[in-house]
Amino acid sequence: MAAVGFRRRGGRQWTGALAAAGGYLALAMAMTYPLVREFGRAIPGDGFDGWQNYWNLWWMRLALVERGVNPLYTDMLYYPTGVSLAFQTLNPFNGLVSLPVQLTFGLLAAYNSIVLVGFVAGGLGAYVLARDVLRSAGWRGAGERWPAFLAGVVYAFSPFHFAHLLGHMQVFSLEWIPFAVWALWRGMREMDGGTAVGAVWAKWTGLAGLFLIFAGLCDWYFALYLALFSGVLALYWLAGRRLRWRHLLFLAGSWAVFLLVLAPLWWPMAREAGRADFMVPPREQALELSADLLAFVTPNPFHPLWGQWAGRAAERFTSTLSERTVFAGFVPLLLGIWAAVRSGRHSRFWWIVTLFFVICALGPVLHVAGRSEWGAAGRPIPLPYALLYDGVPFVRIARSIARFDVMVMAGLGVLAALGLAELMGRSRGAWRKLLPVLAVGLVCFEFWSAPYPMSPPDTPAFYHQLAEEPGQFAVLNLPVNWDRPGYLLYQTVHGKPLTAGYISRDDPRTLVYRVPVLQEFRFLGRDILCDDVRRLGPSVLSWMGIRYVVLDRYKMPGGAEREVTTALAEEIFAGIRPVYEDERLTVYRAEPPAEPQPFAVLGGGWGPRREEDGQVWREIAGRALLEVQSWGRPGVRLTIAAGSDGSAGLIVRAADGKETRVSLSEQGRVLTFDAAAAEDGRVELECLGPAACRVYLVKVEYTEQRSDISGG
Repeated sequence: MAAVGFRRRGGRQWTGALAAAGGYLALAMAMTYPLVREFGRAIPGDGFDGWQNYWNLWWMRLALVERGVNPLYTDMLYYPTGVSLAFQTLNPFNGLVSLPVQLTFGLLAAYNSIVLVGFVAGGLGAYVLARDVLRSAGWRGAGERWPAFLAGVVYAFSPFHFAHLLGHMQVFSLEWIPFAVWALWRGMREMDGGTAVGAVWAKWTGLAGLFLIFAGLCDWYFALYLALFSGVLALYWLAGRRLRWRHLLFLAGSWAVFLLVLAPLWWPMAREAGRADFMVPPREQALELSADLLAFVTPNPFHPLWGQWAGRAAERFTSTLSERTVFAGFVPLLLGIWAAVRSGRHSRFWWIVTLFFVICALGPVLHVAGRSEWGAAGRPIPLPYALLYDGVPFVRIARSIARFDVMVMAGLGVLAALGLAELMGRSRGAWRKLLPVLAVGLVCFEFWSAPYPMSPPDTPAFYHQLAEEPGQFAVLNLPVNWDRPGYLLYQTVHGKPLTAGYISRDDPRTLVYRVPVLQEFRFLGRDILCDDVRRLGPSVLSWMGIRYVVLDRYKMPGGAEREVTTALAEEIFAGIRPVYEDERLTVYRAEPPAEPQPFAVLGGGWGPRREEDGQVWREIAGRALLEVQSWGRPGVRLTIAAGSDGSAGLIVRAADGKETRVSLSEQGRVLTFDAAAAEDGRVELECLGPAACRVYLVKVEYTEQRSDISGG
């Protein structure tokens, strides 16, 4: 009889879960409308970051299915050297599971399928978590199913989710967090039974590890959040004098599974972080992208009734729309408070979790209504996250701190479920059936975001023509003073390598920062390498394998961005007619020059470009490299203009072994010498002394050409 009862209960649980999933799917189609109508024609969002994640799906298919290569590196961006995608928001889980949809129905359907899965599976995960919490509190039947369903609505349909639906696929794929939270919490409770080894330990360690892996494959942020949740879990057990070695072994085992399986992904990141720091955003961004305390009670800015008012109210917060939207909902908060009043013992842990992640989301200092300085001295109030930021390795890489709100909504969903269960338990007759429907309806009304903005692909016709052109060559999209994700969208159509690309962290080692001509387009002004764009432009474009240069007027509406970019392109292609032109695009074909000109490329060791009073320079604090491109011709002259703020010496070691030593001062020196006799000659510059060396200009020319540089 016991076995029969177990099967019946298990059947009811599966039936309840399937019914909940169906409910979440119906809500997802309603609350994301018109997504279901535009399923194969557009993606939800603002048409910005969404195209980066759209490209991620395309690249995963190209890398794994067509090329059979490691997707963590691509030569399709920043061609010809390529770029690492170790810090890209690649969310490989989505790329893998959506492959069948992409191969059958295309990229738009694959992207939108992931959107719906995030809502349905996210809701289902919160349902499973809340239902287990409710059962542990003694609730059964409708007293657990409806409140658990509400937990899924609070979590999966929160304004946070809709805010990141604007384009952050790695964030709106939040479905595995509640499953991981459930497995970690349930595993700790199972360890209370005294099973340190054996089938129970293996089951829950494996299950928790699996969900941690899935969450990490969506976003590394989620792994950080779940690691902190594990710490809160352990401390809670410790405070209750329940923590034993078996609990620690369970947590350690779960994370060991995660680390071992995902080592091929996180190890390249750790190695890269040890060699460079470009992936660490400035501290100012951590302050700016933290949540405001009032944002948790500022209504949903996507709501069709009061969204405009809420949006204006939220403009005082420091972060962008997608990052500042952390509205918790008044109904979930009231239900959570009711749970604390009527079900204190069962709600205590989940209130601790919720408040802990609220504090984390607030960031290093307190922000209230956009204000972060207090008192007569105007000093910030430090918060605990500052300790994490300064003391825990890799935490600084996380730029958008307000995203801790995803854990706030997971905890609040459980609390709302407990509060609703308490209300239902104290109700009779029709009220008992009406209350859950009313609660779900009110939460949906608070969180309502339809009609949601949609972005159809805006790929110009030229790129469809380009897709038909054979051969391996690159495309330089202009403007390129900062990277646009729209260029990634166009690449999914034409399939040609890009000279630049939109990646999650700008990498200063890419060629757009190190090659003459491209530097001018990047900085909208000269850098230390280029003295004549017209002379060097065709040679640089040819060396980089660029066949087409595309100016997109829609991407540069005006100002210096448009004026300088257009002027540079016209200087390079003076007297050459565009091969394609319409109201939006002007396209030039870059032909190899009859007489290629030599130039230098910045190697490692150079400081960032600096400019003051019209003077541009880069500093060398130790050693820096120049790579001289001479096209295999002998007789190359290298001219360097350098100086120093104080006393410093400069050693120049040419590729042919020649070494030159000079003393530098504020007045500067001009050094001219034969640098290399072969293509790709490397020149090393070493700065000696207490002050850094400043390099103002590097010019390469053949010895039969005469330098026009003068100085003392």
